[in-house]
Amino acid sequence: MSNLSLVKSAPFGSMQCDFYSDNNEVFMTREQIGTALEYSEPRKAIQKIHERYKHRLDKFSVVTKLTTTDGKAYDTILYTAKGVYEICRWSRQPKADAFFDFVYDVLEGLRKGDYQITPTTPKLTVVEGDEARKLELEARIRNAKTRQARLLVNVADKFKDILPKEQIQILIGNATELISDVPMLPKPEIPKTYTAGQIGAILGVSANKIGRIANKHGLKTDEYGIWVLDKSRHSDKQVSSFQYNEKGKRKITELLQQEGQ
Repeated sequence: MSNLSLVKSAPFGSMQCDFYSDNNEVFMTREQIGTALEYSEPRKAIQKIHERYKHRLDKFSVVTKLTTTDGKAYDTILYTAKGVYEICRWSRQPKADAFFDFVYDVLEGLRKGDYQITPTTPKLTVVEGDEARKLELEARIRNAKTRQARLLVNVADKFKDILPKEQIQILIGNATELISDVPMLPKPEIPKTYTAGQIGAILGVSANKIGRIANKHGLKTDEYGIWVLDKSRHSDKQVSSFQYNEKGKRKITELLQQEGQ
């Protein structure tokens, strides 16, 4: 595989897919295939498919031995076009058919000469050793950023009816910045806010007390604060919680004073 080089990089959804060639076959890495199919653990998912259909996929894949920065050797699995098609055939992911068509169209473009089969930059030519390791690490970083951006977009869509538009804009802006490495959208200014716990600490009462007062007097509105995403105290799930602006803080202070607190 010493002549392996990047011959095409094309967008599929929110990620860039890289196609490599050794002048005879075109390959894709296991991790990129799994990421394009939107598996939560890309390499493990494709490995399971490979193990299940080993009799088919062994002949459509090759292994390149690489060494990581910690000095340990690991195998990078590359699949030929037929290997990619086989994986799409057996995958149950919703994007499998679309990814099959995408790969087919790219390879047809290469075959017909629509794309020139040459490395895009010399540094992306893969040889056994440091350059191979650099290529693999670059691909992993790019795929990790793609997964993070997709997660942010999904969160924005899931909570669009709860979070204020400023929070949604920040999530989308952060997602685009992950992909492009530069800010693409202006980020709105978010006014200073306080959690129920912070206000409670200032006023000498519990966070639950602050929450009960806010619920009793209908303070959880745009006038007195904003809804934000926060980590649940009881799990790793993201939950929506209300944070109070200066007006909300003053109102709660006033209501507590009226109650004799």
